[in-house]
Amino acid sequence: MFDANDDIPLACVLLPRKLEIWNRRGKVRRASIVIVLLAMGMAISCPGMAEEITIVGTGSGTAILKAVGAAFSQDNPGITVNVPKSIGSGGGIKTVERDEYEIGRVARPIREGEKGFGLTYVPIAKMPVVFFTNRSVGIKNLSAQQVCDIYSGKTINWKAVGGKDARTRVVRREDGDSSLAVLLKSFPGFRDITMTSKSKMTYSDPETLKLVEKKADTVAFGTYGNARNYQTTILNINGKSPSDPDYLCFGVLALIFKEKNRKGDIRKFVEFATSAVAYDAIRTAGGIPF
Repeated sequence: MFDANDDIPLACVLLPRKLEIWNRRGKVRRASIVIVLLAMGMAISCPGMAEEITIVGTGSGTAILKAVGAAFSQDNPGITVNVPKSIGSGGGIKTVERDEYEIGRVARPIREGEKGFGLTYVPIAKMPVVFFTNRSVGIKNLSAQQVCDIYSGKTINWKAVGGKDARTRVVRREDGDSSLAVLLKSFPGFRDITMTSKSKMTYSDPETLKLVEKKADTVAFGTYGNARNYQTTILNINGKSPSDPDYLCFGVLALIFKEKNRKGDIRKFVEFATSAVAYDAIRTAGGIPF
């Protein structure tokens, strides 16, 4: 029995009572009401039903956010966190601004033209931006200058930087990509080069990593947390590992939402993702707590 003070949707109380009355009127009517209840069940939120938080946006930091979501669900049974395929940071911002989703994920700051959307920006983790190669290449470290020479087309054979005798196959990201923006801002010499015209363009971390994983002699860049989940070689730069505190390049993974939506499960998740409880999940997934 429900207590009179329980906060329970009215339909969850009334429908079972109607079912008892209709049950006494015969089998045909009973079958009809079962169909009605099953159809209505998708739209009724009753106690005990699983709840889901869907966080849309960037492909960068997906592994980190999934790890935080899993830790959150463990602490909050019955609430799952869904991290769907990338629609980009810009796509996440637009869908949250339009109220298509209540919360999104971005790997770049909110731009000047987006500030009028009224979105709150909450950073949760720093993400090393790394270079990685197909395992056929046979190298583990490059200098910053060697990276720039490869991406500018000056170096066209892996043998020149200690790898096998094979042509370099360069994979890049589209202008506006968050990882590219980090490299242009903080990777020594990268903003001064003109990207080789022979490079292949990709549009998300998963697409990039799948390509490099399968295609011999390729090199690309993306976030460390995502790259660790694929069969590629993640390169040290100037002898520095992405896990070193003085590594060269970091992006930021952040949550975005409208303040009107900072309530219920959304509020719980934002508080969790920015608390010390989530730090282990962030580190394990290749990020650094912000």
